Amino acid sequence: MKRKEDNVWFFIKDHQQQGPVCLFELQKLIEQRVLSGETYVWNKYMPCWQMAKTLDVFTDSIVEATRFHLLSENKSTDQYEEDTYPKGRPYVRYLARFFDLSLFSLLLITIISIFSPNFISETSNGLIFIGSLILWILIEPLMIAIFGNTLGKAFLHTKIKTVNGVKLNYMTALKRSLLVSIAGMGFGIPILNLICFLFSFRDLTGRGMSAWDQKIGTVILYGQVSPARILFASLIPAGMLAAGFII
Repeated sequence: MKRKEDNVWFFIKDHQQQGPVCLFELQKLIEQRVLSGETYVWNKYMPCWQMAKTLDVFTDSIVEATRFHLLSENKSTDQYEEDTYPKGRPYVRYLARFFDLSLFSLLLITIISIFSPNFISETSNGLIFIGSLILWILIEPLMIAIFGNTLGKAFLHTKIKTVNGVKLNYMTALKRSLLVSIAGMGFGIPILNLICFLFSFRDLTGRGMSAWDQKIGTVILYGQVSPARILFASLIPAGMLAAGFII
């Protein structure tokens, strides 16, 4: 018997990732012309997002649908791909993480400065950042387990779910946080972190998801983000970088 989680699908509509739905529901959405063969779909057994028309399981549904296109007449396929997010939106993901980490580092520095003013001046910025990262690895999963999100992700309209569409528990979120910090950020070590960023960027743009999300069974859902939000979210990491607290 097929397990329930094996029949979980996500799709892109109105420039946002939506789901989860079962295969039958997704097929019916295509048959009823709510979606089309051009719709990007994904489940955990697929290496990347693909158009429904490229998959055999949707052939009959596409035949049933006689007319309707998600693309308007004045919008090309290339423009549609830019508006939807089958390639993982790496810049938004990176910015959300650095926004979270910068806010946490700033809060931590403020608290330490109150109780031990000399500690900050006598400790290198690199050690402060790594210490903040270690603590964030423990605190981020707690926020995700309780609230289902972090401040940075919520502000930039991203959500993290399991492939079943439910909130992550603490242990799953902790495992993900560890993998992101090590494999995605190189634990903040110069040069190594740049190499890790390049590899994760390749995975996101090539497959639409990171290696750790595919391994753990988690999905990042994206919404539209205004330039004003992106600019605002960039200010704190940029300030911390200028101060030398982010490597």
